[in-house]
Order: sequence, then structure tokens, then C-alpha cells
Amino acid sequence: MRNIIILIFFSFVLISFKSYTPSKNDEIKEYLVGNLKDFEFAKEEQNISKYNFINNLEQKIIFSQFKGNVLLVNFWATWCPPCIKEMPSLDRLQLKLNKNFKVLAISEDRNGIKKVKDFFAENNINNLEQYFDVKGKLAKELELIGMPTTLVVDKKGYVIGRYQGDMEWDDTEVIKFINYFIEND
Repeated sequence: MRNIIILIFFSFVLISFKSYTPSKNDEIKEYLVGNLKDFEFAKEEQNISKYNFINNLEQKIIFSQFKGNVLLVNFWATWCPPCIKEMPSLDRLQLKLNKNFKVLAISEDRNGIKKVKDFFAENNINNLEQYFDVKGKLAKELELIGMPTTLVVDKKGYVIGRYQGDMEWDDTEVIKFINYFIEND
């Protein structure tokens, strides 16, 4: 009887586990070229729909508000040189991929609403909205270890994977990779 219960439990876990299966990962891996070769698939299922952050008006934003969109969630700060380097490419990416896609650049600056507003103005960041992780709460919940860190999230709110470090996000290979999820998710 105990063995049957264990078998039923593991069967339930396997059936209910939403992840990108090895065959799906193999299909996606063809897009992981150039800078994307260091992209790490999520090791376990993680839906971030319930997590929140704030916008520049200090309004609470919940990831579930973006359901139906593929998300590129970038954690950055104005004091982080690699973050500053990649920000213009994130801005261009949002301009290039406007349908069923959203870049969420979430600042980790402490009390940084004015800092981020000034940074966006000085660097002509016009296509991104300003978002903030108050006291690093979201970064802790998502177990981030450095910046910049970027998560790719599917239309249902599940983390596909992450990329540590800066990148030219509007590169042709990255656009093909993101389009795969926009078209197939």
C-alpha cells in the first residue's frame, strides 16, 4: 500500500509539474547562440504572478497585470555600470517588440524614484516605464545574486530562465529567442 501511495504521489508531481521539458529545451536551445549561450533555464517551476513592485507613482504593480505577455524582467540600478551599459538596448528592444511583450526594468536603487527619473531623462530612455523594488524585497523572493539579472517569463507568469550580466538586448538573436515565446507560448 505504501508503494502505491508513493507511486501515485510521484505520478501527480510529474503530471502537474509545468516546466520546459528536455525536448522543449532542445527546441529552444537552437536560439541560444551568441550572448544567449549563458542563458540558464529555470530548474524548477516558478510562477511570479503574485509578486509585486511599485511604479514611479508609488502604485503597487503585480506581475499578473501583465498576463498574456512575454516578459523580460530586468533588475538593475543606477550605480551599476553593466546595468547602465545595457539600459539603452532594453529601451530599443521594447520599441522593436511591442505586441504581447513587455520589458520591465525594475530598479534596485534605494529611495531611487528621482534618481531613476533623472537617469531615464539623461539617457533618453523613452520606451520603458519606471519600476522599483522597494527595499530589495522582490530580489530576495526571487533569490537574485547580482545585477544586472534578467528573467524571461512566459505569458502565464512562469519563469523560463535567467541571464546574469549585461547584454545587447535588441540583438537579432535575442529578438528571435523572444519571438519564439511570443509565437509559441
